[in-house]
Amino acid sequence: MLWWDGAVRMRVALIALNAALLAGYSGGALRLGAALLAAAAAALLLNSWLLRRAPGGTLLARAPELPGSIYLGEGFEWTVEALEESLETGRSALRSEHPLWIPDRLLGQHVLVLGTTGTGKSRLLELLAVQAIARGDAVIVIDPKGDEGLLRRLSAGAGDRFRLFSLPHPERSVRYNPLGRFHELREVADRVAALLPSSGDALPFRNFGWEIIHTASKELYRKQPITFQSLKRAAIDQPVRPLSERPREHYLKMANALIPVLSKLSTPLLCPKEGGISWSEVDEKRQVVYFSLGSLLGSETSSAVAKTAILDLQSYVGARYAFSKGNGPIWLFVDELGDVLTAEFVSLLNKSRGAGLRIVACGQTAADLEAALGSRARAQQVLGNANTIVQFRAQSAPDADVFSEMSGERLIRTRSEAAAYEPALLGSGFKTVDDFRARFGETSTWREHALVPPWPVVQLPTFHFFARWDGRVFRGRVPLLK
Repeated sequence: MLWWDGAVRMRVALIALNAALLAGYSGGALRLGAALLAAAAAALLLNSWLLRRAPGGTLLARAPELPGSIYLGEGFEWTVEALEESLETGRSALRSEHPLWIPDRLLGQHVLVLGTTGTGKSRLLELLAVQAIARGDAVIVIDPKGDEGLLRRLSAGAGDRFRLFSLPHPERSVRYNPLGRFHELREVADRVAALLPSSGDALPFRNFGWEIIHTASKELYRKQPITFQSLKRAAIDQPVRPLSERPREHYLKMANALIPVLSKLSTPLLCPKEGGISWSEVDEKRQVVYFSLGSLLGSETSSAVAKTAILDLQSYVGARYAFSKGNGPIWLFVDELGDVLTAEFVSLLNKSRGAGLRIVACGQTAADLEAALGSRARAQQVLGNANTIVQFRAQSAPDADVFSEMSGERLIRTRSEAAAYEPALLGSGFKTVDDFRARFGETSTWREHALVPPWPVVQLPTFHFFARWDGRVFRGRVPLLK
């Protein structure tokens, strides 16, 4: 442990300040100079001590700007020297901080933010979203829980461009039909089927549900708007031909998983006959849309709305890419990623880079991604398709291992000392030195070690993070907006 660490550093600073006050009080130019030097030394020590204790969260009136980059927070590059100091002292190393910038060229390769509850993910999302709005970009925020503070912040920044979709507050909300716009009719069935279970024995029921929805959609197409409500009527309540010709009892048994989905989503807010949110309008007018889904009131409904909205957006982004449309970047911010993740979202991560879509997704652990997708391989695809990974405090070593492994290993130097004492078997008696020998040695070796071991990730203070992008690793903290 270094002598100026921790409590020692604080005591030395206080002693130096006390000496400065006494010297200044006693008068004299020489003593005044000594007082100033002592005060300066004390200030440096106190600043360093406070830096080590700082929980993060410096208040900012607005985020700094750098053309061609977006501001992530304050921090420093995590190097082998920082690792070696951490291993020597047993605590995570700190350095002088400077602004951390992610180049715009990397944003199209998406950002994944991980960390346990209450560590700063939502504040980072807020910081990035505010900057995207200030640039005049189109912004979509999908927040399963809903955050009034974030809502007010985004609304104030966007002004007339802001639109709110809120399941808990329909009186304040615009309407939105996630099934109403498509390029191929089968997309309607794809979006609804994505809400049905697909693992194990559930797959035949999902396939049957897809067929029902596709058949009903073909009957509704060009006759009336396709909504959850009209699909429920055409597929379940008053089945259209040829669905009505099937044995009723068997038909309802096979459609058992589909019925509650259509029932929950057949609300006026999600079934407008015309108008409502349109991704083409959001793109053209550079609008800011905030989805407040109230998952604490109904997790299944909020998750279903989020999933179909993302699939609807994916269809628009695909057309945007195919026909070279668009007016600039579209940002998609997703909080609580595990609640809305589907296999189709993995495809969106992989194929949307050329369409100007920038995704910032926040989740708790890689295990949540695996649980949502039902496959470790697919969870690895999510991690692999995000060029920038931001890791806030992890709850356990296995969770921290994920970022540690992605950061890779580096060669570090280890030193060891050796001493040997050898008494002479037969002393001459004339010189003491001849009767006793000692040998001292130091060896230096190189070995591979994780650049970011799991234990610093588990010990991160609130608002502090590790991040990796462009092959480099950083440690930083998120400032809070006033």
